[in-house]
Amino acid sequence: MEIMKFQNYIDGQWVDSITSEISEIKCPCDGKTVSFVAKSNTDDVNRAVEAAKRAFYEEDWAFNPRLRSAALNKWAIKMRENFDEIVVALSLESGKPLYEARIEINNAIGYMQYSAASARTLYGSQTTTEKNMMNILSREPVGVVVGIEPWNYPITLMIRDSIPALAAGNAVIIKPAQQTAGASMAVIKLAADIPEFPRGVLNAITGLGSLVGTALVEHKDVDMITFTGGLDTGKDIMKRAANTMKKVSLELGGKSANVVFASCDFGKALEGVSKAIFSNAGQTCTAASRLVIDEKIAEKFIEGLKDIAKSIKLGYCLDESTTMGPVCTRGQMDLILNYIEEGKRDATLITGGDRYIKNGCENGFYIEPTIFLNPPIDSPIVQEEIFGPVLVVHTFKTKEEAIELANCTRFGLASGIWSEDLNTVMSVSQKLRSGNVWVNTYNRFFPECETGGYKESGLDRAAGVEGFLKYTEIKNICINF
Repeated sequence: MEIMKFQNYIDGQWVDSITSEISEIKCPCDGKTVSFVAKSNTDDVNRAVEAAKRAFYEEDWAFNPRLRSAALNKWAIKMRENFDEIVVALSLESGKPLYEARIEINNAIGYMQYSAASARTLYGSQTTTEKNMMNILSREPVGVVVGIEPWNYPITLMIRDSIPALAAGNAVIIKPAQQTAGASMAVIKLAADIPEFPRGVLNAITGLGSLVGTALVEHKDVDMITFTGGLDTGKDIMKRAANTMKKVSLELGGKSANVVFASCDFGKALEGVSKAIFSNAGQTCTAASRLVIDEKIAEKFIEGLKDIAKSIKLGYCLDESTTMGPVCTRGQMDLILNYIEEGKRDATLITGGDRYIKNGCENGFYIEPTIFLNPPIDSPIVQEEIFGPVLVVHTFKTKEEAIELANCTRFGLASGIWSEDLNTVMSVSQKLRSGNVWVNTYNRFFPECETGGYKESGLDRAAGVEGFLKYTEIKNICINF
């Protein structure tokens, strides 16, 4: 594939950063250069915010839902027409196997289509409070919205999180993750030639989060920040946004548990639990990195998981036979390996536990699928988000013990229940403190259905009606007639 090169997209034009500096993005499989993107600074941020603010107030967008719907529909069509090229770009920058990249782009198109439909369903309401007095509750766009996007699912989450803001009538600035900025900008480029998008309504700039992201969060003319990513970064955004009282929507870390009862469909649960942690090399916010399992079936189940882990083929992302790719960066790999070393001191290692450097993977950031058994509850591998292919297993005797184990961390993003018993499913699902509960399945997301976290896993919801309405303000227009 030819090396991709992207400028910033500001006010309807592709422009170099103010300093003309660029950043290089390399494939985590082998370290080869994949793309070049602009290395922006605060001057570029100011230019993008100025363009978005002007477009919000001057262009025909905020109160033209049919135009917004038409623009987003055309963007979805262009993504489908350029499907294979986007898949390859995503795979090379993230390291995920082709089949996972295809799933991501298909999901992203689904979210785009949902936003296109939502643009025409932004309704307010009215109420009569007394004689000759009517109150109209009008839903209006917030203004300038910034989407700070993650690298683990860069296309799907960019579209899930930021495109509803466009659908609701806002002007948007997208700040892709630096690790996968080329693939993100390739998708942005498809929108640049769609005439229904007024100049300045959609902008995208690339650069370091510590510089560009911070400047966007602190900018006085930015009205809202949406962010998916790590807990510490989310807390920092929340603190900085408070200085200008911006609206903030955050989806942060997770340490999710799959709770498996003896009443489960054993084969279905075994497959679901393995996919829930080893898909995307464990780099999923909702990854079920903890397994809480009935001791009556634990030994057999763990042996099954061990066999699955050993059968996973690590390899180059564009090899169709690869079933798990590398983690995204050297820093992430080193962090995961440090957690694994802690796990070796705290728990029983079932399988894995090392960097993978065989079969042409010597230059990539590959980690063996790893499983630990029964570490102490306060162990870092139990309490902290590892964001890699590392599973921690705890056994339980009673339903109450299972619920306590599942809820034992500061996170509350997702959880899973595996049981064929309806009473078990209903009673346990109500007591799990997480924003998503899957039953006899896992990591099933739909554009129509909200997702988000309890506790320190975030604020607000993405997708569905709530994920659309959060990009609006409610105005009360009181009329005396």
